[in-house]
Amino acid sequence: MGANPIRSFGLQNSRSGLGNPELIIVHELFPTETAQVADVVLPAACAYEKEGCLTNTCGEVQRLKRALDPVGARSDFDILRLLSHAMQRPIALRTPEAALEEIRQHVSGYQVSLASLLAGQAALVAPTDGRAPAATPPGLVFSTDDSLFTSGTLGRYSPTLNSVHERKLPRSEL
Repeated sequence: MGANPIRSFGLQNSRSGLGNPELIIVHELFPTETAQVADVVLPAACAYEKEGCLTNTCGEVQRLKRALDPVGARSDFDILRLLSHAMQRPIALRTPEAALEEIRQHVSGYQVSLASLLAGQAALVAPTDGRAPAATPPGLVFSTDDSLFTSGTLGRYSPTLNSVHERKLPRSEL
């Protein structure tokens, strides 16, 4: 869900690169390399087909507001809830709003303004105790070192994005 390890780790479209698992289940919007070798592919709803919030890579909470009902796809939240019930470990939260409220109550820094989110603004996650966020220990964040237009699977399926020629910068200029 939300990852394409075969591409990210350069595993040559191979189950063996994933350790030869008995079962691969993918929740994906597009036929990524990992989805192509999966035993089960659960169709994902795109951002315009689901409600809730996400935290982007800049540390901002953004609200998602459904523009249309998905056809044949489920949101990440719905899939996780259904799986939790099937595994007899049900997630008690019934809505994405309830999940955000649970996060706001229990995760330091997520006491973001609901008014800002409802107005369509991004709300920066910040510590509530006045301290600067702790530095992330080396090795905990993985980057595929992709550029802006190729960092996700969505860009690879957009003829417009693929027509943009990007300048490759030497690492010293990044």
